[in-house]
Amino acid sequence: MKKSRALLFSTAAMVGCFSMSSAVAQQANEVLQLKEIVIKDLVRGSVVNALDARAQAPNAMTVIEGEQLNQFNDLSAGDAIRRLPGVTFPGVNRSREIKLRGIGREYTQVLIDGRPLIDGDSSRNFEVDRLPSAMIERIEIIRSPLSNMASLGAAGTVNIITKRQFERNGAGLSLGGGYLTDNGPTGDITGWASGSEGGFRYFLGGDYQRRRVNESSSEYSFGKGGTKPDGGSTEQQERSFDDTLLTGRFEFDLTEKDTLTFTPTYSRSHEKRDQTSYKFDTDQVTLKEQNDELRKRTRETYAGYLEWAHDFSEETRSRLFIDLQKGSEDTTREGMKYDLSKTPAKTEADRREADISLQRVAPGFVWNSQLGGHAVEGGFGVSFSKRDEEETRFRKGKVEPNLVRIYNVKEDIYYAYLSDQFSVFGPDELTAGLRIEHSRTGTTDADGNDYDVNATDYNPSLQYKYSLSEDLDWRLGVARTLRRPDLRDLTPSLTSKDGTLAKPDTRGNPYTSPEKIWGVDTGADWYILDRQGIVSANFYARKFEDKIENSLSRDASNNRWVSTPENVGNGHLYGLELEARAPLDFLNLENLTVFANGTAMKSRLTDDRTGQKRRFSETPDFVSNIGMDYYLPDLKTTLGINLNTTYAYTQNILEVNKDDGLSNVRTHFSALNRLDLSARTDITENFSVSFSALNVLRTKDKRERTTFDDTGAVTGLTDTKEPSYSSYYVRGSYKW
Repeated sequence: MKKSRALLFSTAAMVGCFSMSSAVAQQANEVLQLKEIVIKDLVRGSVVNALDARAQAPNAMTVIEGEQLNQFNDLSAGDAIRRLPGVTFPGVNRSREIKLRGIGREYTQVLIDGRPLIDGDSSRNFEVDRLPSAMIERIEIIRSPLSNMASLGAAGTVNIITKRQFERNGAGLSLGGGYLTDNGPTGDITGWASGSEGGFRYFLGGDYQRRRVNESSSEYSFGKGGTKPDGGSTEQQERSFDDTLLTGRFEFDLTEKDTLTFTPTYSRSHEKRDQTSYKFDTDQVTLKEQNDELRKRTRETYAGYLEWAHDFSEETRSRLFIDLQKGSEDTTREGMKYDLSKTPAKTEADRREADISLQRVAPGFVWNSQLGGHAVEGGFGVSFSKRDEEETRFRKGKVEPNLVRIYNVKEDIYYAYLSDQFSVFGPDELTAGLRIEHSRTGTTDADGNDYDVNATDYNPSLQYKYSLSEDLDWRLGVARTLRRPDLRDLTPSLTSKDGTLAKPDTRGNPYTSPEKIWGVDTGADWYILDRQGIVSANFYARKFEDKIENSLSRDASNNRWVSTPENVGNGHLYGLELEARAPLDFLNLENLTVFANGTAMKSRLTDDRTGQKRRFSETPDFVSNIGMDYYLPDLKTTLGINLNTTYAYTQNILEVNKDDGLSNVRTHFSALNRLDLSARTDITENFSVSFSALNVLRTKDKRERTTFDDTGAVTGLTDTKEPSYSSYYVRGSYKW
């Protein structure tokens, strides 16, 4: 609580300083010397470009340019995205599943160059740790959607734009290396080339990186009263990733009015996970079981986007396109189980092979026309998606198909939309649109049973921007979005895990309905200091109908806990986003820029099963980033510091127990602090060297889960801890 108050006080103080600075800035240079800034300080110039793009957008969004994003030498895009407003991840060592505004990853839509890229993740999302941060040109966080976007992303949409620069003939190369403490070396190499010849323009880029991740943890359980030892486990887990990304963009002017664009993408990630876990007897000292597992997983995605753009006139343009994607995920697990209660220990070998194949075919058409004072856009298309999954287990000399992981899902989504952008009063801009989506989802389980769900949704959107002054914009956004069920959760088979409260068995639900979400965003952006800084506040609210959550229940036949996705009721989410950034030249602190952003969240769900009114599962109250950049002109060096914090919180969720009564499951989540440091030096105009030290605080992720019966007595307690690790990295970059 003291940390929260201190941060809020410091943010308020910064905003006050920024308010004073605006008057000083108006007496300074009236014309922004952008070119000089870019040469002098690349990070500051990158911020100016991002703020300009933000101001010109018809809907509320945050834009981060590549120079600003990559100053900390992050290998994966996820680690870089962690510092953006409202971003959290489910765990101290995980940076693959983005959670905007604190709620689950399934509410965040991730796009690569404006379109979804298929992935083995069954939540229809893209695990961003596969994407190297060095290949990112900019990132857009879209708070409220337009009608030309798919109707997902209730919390927001993250659009990752990969490098595609055509502005000059040239090339670049970067090489980096580092070390993850207690784990091993890391490294990457990135290269790109671009140019043009007549009506032909091209960009080619590629990246290879070796990443390391450690998700080791320990868990201790206590029985009645929460003090009597009742077993536990520890897990040592190290992961290494070999990631490759190849991308290109080719544009050819067929005529003065026709342009053909082709964008190929190839992504490959090979993961090796070495894991050893131990289970304790009730005394939490004696080992009763050991499990060794070596997992190898390869993910590949081939994608090609082809577009033909035709200009009918200066006022009218059309685009005809098709997006073709094919992906796969192949996983092999080699395991050995040791029963340490026997002498000698009894062993059992276990091998599992899982294959996932993915396809996406998405043709479409878009029409833009300027009709007087109206900018009209319309479009239609379809997305045909297919996911096949199969897993086989080999143990005790038998071949056992895993029925839970044998299924086929086909999902076809037909859409059409229309929007109109115009001015009502003069210094304003109104964008009104309607998007219609019809979905057909068919699931076939391992027994050949078919489950079909059809739905038609009408999703309107309205975006309004009013310029109160040259540097002050007020925005209002209203939109309806959807959350479709996880594809793997549509098969009703049971997956056996530990059957404990901490690691329950899981079962799918083919009759889960999509959630419908109404959203409102309203706020103001004040551009200060010759538009080199910003003070921003945005209030948001979301109303969820038929919210999907995993419900815990105890199976009376075997006394095991089971987690099942269900439409548990309606809910609300609302909060406030604050953002401030300013160079402090006006205080004679030349070349020093301070920044902060914070997102406060409040959620409320009415559970139809228990009648409980509670917060959404695993949704914190507050997340923040605070830091500064300091440019040293004599050394041509930019120093950076950033503190990312997810604040501690406690959730209480009523669950149905084996006696059909209610048990309260209270979970306390500890605060997570991540402190990152960086230094970048421009040796020459084309050659730079950067150093970073990431997660230097090495915060532990601590979770304490306590179960109470209907009298308030403690029936069980589970204490889980996961340590984190620091990373040190150096990278050299050269362009010509």
